[in-house]
Amino acid sequence: MKKYFLLLFVILLTSVVIGQVKEEDKKRQRPFEKIEQLEKARLIEVLDLNEETAIKFFTRRKEHQKQMRDLMESRDNLIKELEKSVKEKGAKDNYYSEQVNKILDIDRQMWMAKQTFFKSLNDLFSPQKIAMLTVFEHKFRREIAQSLMGRKRPED
Repeated sequence: MKKYFLLLFVILLTSVVIGQVKEEDKKRQRPFEKIEQLEKARLIEVLDLNEETAIKFFTRRKEHQKQMRDLMESRDNLIKELEKSVKEKGAKDNYYSEQVNKILDIDRQMWMAKQTFFKSLNDLFSPQKIAMLTVFEHKFRREIAQSLMGRKRPED
């Protein structure tokens, strides 16, 4: 019963946040928000989270996801600049090396941020639950990617 109230709480909280998003952003973000809601609901179920733990976990996770989005945005901008330079063929080799190194540095930062996030969960979850989260995230991303591509793979 508590799971259902927690699920309802998360959905209502998400609904309030969604209500504050600009109208033009709603159209673009709606599919992602639905996926996020589904992911949250399934995480609550899979990890058997109580309300207090769920709030702490999703707060940390939201901060981590923002950090990752910011890093990915920086990485994407660098890649766009690099692509433009490659097409124009106007830059020197040193420039290309520097840009690639910046991209690799962001990749390192992303890996370290993920590692830090998972280590921060040690006070909330047992090692088994952290492992369950890792498996869940992998499977969930794969399921979403497959459904977006319209392909189905046999169950593992």
